[in-house]
Amino acid sequence: MNGELPSAEAAHALAEIQRRQQQVIDLATVPAWYWWAVGALMVALAVGVDNKTPLALGITIPVFVVGLLSATGAVVMSQLRAAQLRNGLLDGRGVLAILGFAGIIIGISIGLAFGLRHAGVTYPATWACGFGGLVMGLGGPVLMRMLRRIMLANRAGSI
Repeated sequence: MNGELPSAEAAHALAEIQRRQQQVIDLATVPAWYWWAVGALMVALAVGVDNKTPLALGITIPVFVVGLLSATGAVVMSQLRAAQLRNGLLDGRGVLAILGFAGIIIGISIGLAFGLRHAGVTYPATWACGFGGLVMGLGGPVLMRMLRRIMLANRAGSI
């Protein structure tokens, strides 16, 4: 035998490699619950900011910090147990998508809060962060699908 695989076996092996690469990439995506958790924590913090009392701030700031650290830690720990991705899978398009997503949420939340405050609406930060949290909860999974497509396109020879 000359060491070559028949074409059907080679195609099957290649399909299996691609399937395994997709599994690793899927493990690296941030779950949808995380985006909703961060959105809810934003609202909790905004309630404290809008109330402006030491008690409200003393409760909501630690809730925000501990909640964000816990949610992020849970996601990171689950991904550390999975196979690691190679560095080239997420390129400049992915970085721009992440930064753009964060910029949109921050810009909308801050702009809306200032606009609501100027209009005399009570609890402007809470309303604005509620909207920003909604955008985060709905948009986070969309961002993850976009990043998955980018990583799958960049996987040639990869993981």
